[in-house]
Parts: sequence; C-alpha cells; structure tokens
Amino acid sequence: MSVIASGHEWGQFVSGAASLEEEPGGVTVHRLPAWARAQVDDPLFSFAEACPVGVTVRFETDARFVTLTLSSTTIAPTGADRAPVTLIARQAGSETKVPLSAPSVIFLGPENRVVGVSRQYPETVTVPTAGQGPVEILLPHNAQVRLVSLEGAGRLVPSPASGTRWTHYGSSISQGMNAVSAARTWPVAAASRLGWNLRNLSFAGNAQLDGFAARIIRDTPADVITLKVGINLVNADSMRERTFRPAVHAFLDTIREGHPSTLIAMISAVACPIHESAPGPVTKDSEGRARAASRAVGPDTGALSLRRTREILADVVNGRADERLMLIDGRELFGDEDVAMLYDGLHPDQDGLDQIARRFIELGKYWNVERSGETS
Repeated sequence: MSVIASGHEWGQFVSGAASLEEEPGGVTVHRLPAWARAQVDDPLFSFAEACPVGVTVRFETDARFVTLTLSSTTIAPTGADRAPVTLIARQAGSETKVPLSAPSVIFLGPENRVVGVSRQYPETVTVPTAGQGPVEILLPHNAQVRLVSLEGAGRLVPSPASGTRWTHYGSSISQGMNAVSAARTWPVAAASRLGWNLRNLSFAGNAQLDGFAARIIRDTPADVITLKVGINLVNADSMRERTFRPAVHAFLDTIREGHPSTLIAMISAVACPIHESAPGPVTKDSEGRARAASRAVGPDTGALSLRRTREILADVVNGRADERLMLIDGRELFGDEDVAMLYDGLHPDQDGLDQIARRFIELGKYWNVERSGETS
C-alpha cells in the first residue's frame, strides 16, 4: 500500500498550483502564493483564487484503483441548491466523473455577503486506475480543496505535466465556475485538445491588472501567454481611460522582464451587449440578469465601456515595438451573433464555453509555438 499524505509528498503530485499550504487535516491548494493573496482584501477573490481550476493530481500506478480523501468547500445563494462538485479522472484517453457528495457550503446573501456556513467532514472517493499510462485527476473548478491523502494498493509515482507551457490570465468566463465540470472550462478544454500544460490564472471578478498577477506571470516558465482583459474592469468600474492605458503597459512591461521573447496574445473582451457602450458597474435585476448601472455622473468623460477597452488595447499593442505581442479581438471567440448564449446577460453558458474553446483552438495561426528556452 502506497500512501501520499504529507505536504512535501503532495508537491510532487500536484501540477498547476502556486502553493500547497499544510493545515490541520491536509494541504490546501492555492493558485497564488501567500504574498500575493495578502495584497487583496476581497471575499470573492479569496474564494476564486482557491478554486483549483486547471490544477491536477498526476501519477502513475499499477493499482486497479486509488482512493483520494479530501475536503471541499463551495458557495451557494441562500435558499438555492449548490452546484455539483466533481473530480474528473483521465487515463489513456478515457474520462471518468467522480462526484463529491459532501462539500461544505458557504451561503451568500445580498451583495455576496456570507450569511451561513454548513461544515462537512472530509470524504473519500474511489478513482479507477486500471488503464494504461499516467492518471490525471482534475480538481474542481468551483470549490476550494484540501487534500488529505492518496492511497493505492501498489506503487504511486509522480507524473509531471508536459507539453507547451501555457499561462492564461482572465476573468470568470475563463475560470468558468458555471461549467458542468473542470474539464469543460474553456481554457482546460483547449489545453487538453492542444496538448498544452496549462497554468490558469483566471479569477472570477478579479482580472484587474493587479501588479502581483504580472509578477507571477513574469516568474512562471511559459511558451505562450494569453491575457484576457477588459470585462472585469468595466464590471467593477475600477478604472478610467487615464489609468487603464498605463496599467496595460505596466502589466506587459513586468511580464517582459521575465519573458523577453515569449509569445504574448492580448485578448480583448468577448461580446456583451450590456456593456458594449455603457460603463459599469454591473448590477442585477429582479430576475438575476446582469444590467449596466444607471450613472448620475455627467459628462462622464473617461468612463470605460467594452468598446473603448478594445480600442485602447489595440492602441497599446500596435504602439509597442514587440513582434511577439499580438492582439486578438475577443469577439473572434464569442461575437455579437452568440450573445443568446449569455445565460445571465454576462456569462456564456456551457455551449458558449465550448464554442470559445473550439474557436481558440482554431486560431492555429497564432499557436505555432515552440519551447522558448527561457529559464524564468
């Protein structure tokens, strides 16, 4: 019997995470290091960062099955059912969904305030491993995870991730907490089809061009970097034209310190009618659909709409003497003809996420990349 339980052991089996913090009862998976998390005081950010989308447990084994013990925590509006929380196990081209039946639940009230918590004990699930080749377990995209132990009646050997190293930065559309599984978030689906090794730095509501995000991207080995920028800045009404333009330049300047020749694709916002010409912040109506807030500031010179963010991003990319920096209009991935798939007026449904993944892959003219050889 092989047992993986300590933080040091887990570090050899987990790919796509920034840190595994040892706590009573296991190790908590984080996509950002502690120093970066300490720079933001926002409950949504804290939850989104700890949802391990794109993070996998990878190993080889001669056991017919393994057991994984873990605890998970998800969120749900008060009075609503929680979304299903699942693991996805992959081996030799086959895929198995492993439901988690006992996550803890954080209940949210108006303005996403925590109004209650239902605590549960860790649970143990069985993962079939009788096939050939490495096993990859995708951790949930919509729940925080604490890993307790991995056990098998045979050897358990780490199997490091390989392939083109892809770092992606984005918003809730890229994190995809409404996806049916971690495998169907669009960056994970695209990486699987392309054979890429994904580091997903997408944070619901929090693609805000934060300096710590640029420094992490700078210091993460990568062969291709994609930056999905625009929607969260408008949703939160967090920047105006005066601050947005230099913030984009600073973000790129920092990344280039560690990646002087890596391919970088700046991807502007996908189509979203409520904010194409209207500034944020975003609000919700009585039916839960997203709306642009009514603004009492006028004239509102410098307020950002999605259309204006696309124009400024084009100016920035075209104005930099950087042959390895390119701009992709997000409407090539999800355009005006697709907005019926915005189930709440803001987020694509599963069909929309699938389409974004498919169209990203089809942009093959951009993705003819090789290992950069950079050691950052």
